[in-house]
Amino acid sequence: MATENPTGRGVAVALSIPADRVRFLRGLFKDARAGVRDELKDHPKQLREPARLRREDAAYGRLLAALNECVIVPDNEVRELVASLAKVIDASNEYERVVAEHEALHGLLGKLGGGESR
Repeated sequence: MATENPTGRGVAVALSIPADRVRFLRGLFKDARAGVRDELKDHPKQLREPARLRREDAAYGRLLAALNECVIVPDNEVRELVASLAKVIDASNEYERVVAEHEALHGLLGKLGGGESR
């Protein structure tokens, strides 16, 4: 497999992602892309940065194609989009709180002789 993209856009990265995660990511990216497209279609005059939303739409398209092809040439837009999406999901799921609670409870369980479990 070539490591350079023939268009000169950067180094291709092979994606080996378990099938259940691919399903999750595909659904997530499709839903997010649909939301972006709805904003562009339904509220074009209220948008402050329609060009940014069009770039997000294209980046979601590249991510979906990458899940099908198991390879991507990552760019800043894709990286920033995935980082932003991860941050939003972490915040909405209260990830930091859940991790702290998990560590506290399982730490105590370990002290009580119950061992660590997931």
